[in-house]
Amino acid sequence: MKWLLRGIFAIFLIFGILIGVGFFMPATQSIERSIEVEAYPEDVFPFLNNLQAYSQWSPLYAQIADAQIIYGGAEVGIGQTMAWQGSAGNYPFGSQEIIQSQAGEFVQVKVNLSGQEATATHAILPLADGDGVTVLTKSEIALGGFPYLDRVRSRLRQGWFDDQFDQSLMRLKTISENYAGG
Repeated sequence: MKWLLRGIFAIFLIFGILIGVGFFMPATQSIERSIEVEAYPEDVFPFLNNLQAYSQWSPLYAQIADAQIIYGGAEVGIGQTMAWQGSAGNYPFGSQEIIQSQAGEFVQVKVNLSGQEATATHAILPLADGDGVTVLTKSEIALGGFPYLDRVRSRLRQGWFDDQFDQSLMRLKTISENYAGG
């Protein structure tokens, strides 16, 4: 009986420590990655400024591949929307909307991941030698969930998120360079 009580106490102690650690962690998770692309800004921009083209490379689409997706709003650019439902992944429903866009420079997307708010900003920066661009992507995800535990969980998964974004930027590089060459 004594061991059972000690085990229960240990579980509550670990739980309390995790909540305490989470309290001091940031309330948002930031993911920032970049890649150099051998293309002009106008070759990359269409894949950022159109949510249907965005689906060819974005890390989100890999998570919701089995969902029903509906596009609406503007044809491209500010006001274009996308909503999904029925995904078996981490985000069973959600939406995206392009909220800011400057041709050849940047696009900002507001994202709802099953009630969790996020923003994704994609900037196109010309290289100094003029032989391409750097695409910089930064996502900010508001962390909710059980008080402060989601903050700890997101920190433990940071490497996984970084890998997903690196893979998606490689897809963007490939399609942009093929588009520029074709």
